[in-house]
This record gives sequence, structure tokens and C-alpha cells, in this order.
Amino acid sequence: MWNSSAARGDADAGRTPFGIHLAVGAAVMVGACIAAAALFPDVSGRLVVVALAVGAYAGLVDDTRASLAVAGLGYLLFTGFLVNRYGELTWDGTTSTWHLTVFALAIGLGLSRRWIRAVRAKAALTAELEVLINNTESRKKESHGG
Repeated sequence: MWNSSAARGDADAGRTPFGIHLAVGAAVMVGACIAAAALFPDVSGRLVVVALAVGAYAGLVDDTRASLAVAGLGYLLFTGFLVNRYGELTWDGTTSTWHLTVFALAIGLGLSRRWIRAVRAKAALTAELEVLINNTESRKKESHGG
């Protein structure tokens, strides 16, 4: 029998699957909605809490697809349960566009934070490799009397 994970090689060996990220993100969004409902009676405060959860999730999880899916789920939960009641999804022109903009900004900031963290880690690794290469070259010169 053919094993698809073996065909992918070792590149995905240490990565968490998309479904796990999505399930964890869904639980985070439900928890954020519950906390927002308990903490704030107004929609603006609730929006801030859920948008912060979306941004934090996107900044911490290394799966862009899962981050985008969780942001969409967070928006739907926010609209259905924190703006309206009983999961009723509605669109209210300017107000809904504003809410969607806040969610887009949160996901953008979270993904940007993750990208900056990855660039810094790569730069640090490159710098350390250069130091190791320079040390190795200087030891070779010393041992050969050059």
C-alpha cells in the first residue's frame, strides 16, 4: 500500500497537520467569543477581543491556510453570536465592512509578525553559519602554517 506521508519525505515530518491547527484555532475562537461576551456588553469591545485572538493565533501558528480559515471562522462566530443572536449571520453594509476590516488587519498583523520572526531566525542562522565557516577557515590556515 502506498503511503502519502512517505512520498512527501522528511520535509513535513515535524509539522503539525492542517486539521489539527484548524481544530485548535476553532477552539481558540470559541473561547475568545465566550470571553468577549462575558467581558463586554458592547460590540466594539467584543470585536477587539476576538480580533486580538485572531491576530495572536496567526502570529503563533506556522500555517497560513489555517490562520486564514480560523480568521474566517472567528468573523462568522463574531457576527453570528456576538453581533446577532442564535448564530444568525447578517450583513449591515458599513458596519459589517468595518468589522471585516478589523479582522483583516488583525490577520495581516499576525502574519506579518510571523514573517518577521522567520526572517530574523534565518538571518541569525546565516550569521552563525558564517562565523562557523570563518572559524573553520582560520583553523585550516593555522594548522597548515599559512
